[in-house]
Amino acid sequence: MEAEKKDFLKRLMEHDFSRKIVLILAFAGIALIFLSSVFGKTGKETQQSVQTAASAVSSQESNQDYTAQMEQRLSELISQISGAGTPHVLVTLEQGTAQVYATEEKTTTQKAQDSSGSRNTDNSSLETKYILVKDANGNEHPVEITQQQPKIQGVVVTCPGADNPAVQEKIISAVTTAVGISSARVCVVRSDS
Repeated sequence: MEAEKKDFLKRLMEHDFSRKIVLILAFAGIALIFLSSVFGKTGKETQQSVQTAASAVSSQESNQDYTAQMEQRLSELISQISGAGTPHVLVTLEQGTAQVYATEEKTTTQKAQDSSGSRNTDNSSLETKYILVKDANGNEHPVEITQQQPKIQGVVVTCPGADNPAVQEKIISAVTTAVGISSARVCVVRSDS
């Protein structure tokens, strides 16, 4: 039997046509292996890469919204301080601190499409949401999306009453307490309006 296999292979390799067929089949096999590794990704992997790209864009937008919200809230707070006048507030964020995490839940009891919760740590906050993701087989799995709000780097306040040291101290104290940063990261200066 072994001799028959050797004879068959020897006869097969003697003909040019047979060699070409064997080479074409070998290249076709290699191409199929390559294509299966490229196009064989599961729907979950593809969907996670799409979600990561989308969350990066939404993260930048949410940082701008977060900054505007903090500026508005601080302006309202400072305007309540006696002698401060009408303040203008600028909030700057630390770069690269907003992060989005996606983790698949192990239990199916938390299947909620838009439920959310939040908790505070340091001067940043975590926001958690759950979404349903369909895999390649059409099965739905809950995925927890956790977004950590960025840390505030510094706050600049301009107001007419800032030339009074007592008012300036009250403003610095209010801002540091409200956003949880040190007084070295708060600048209060007098404005003409």
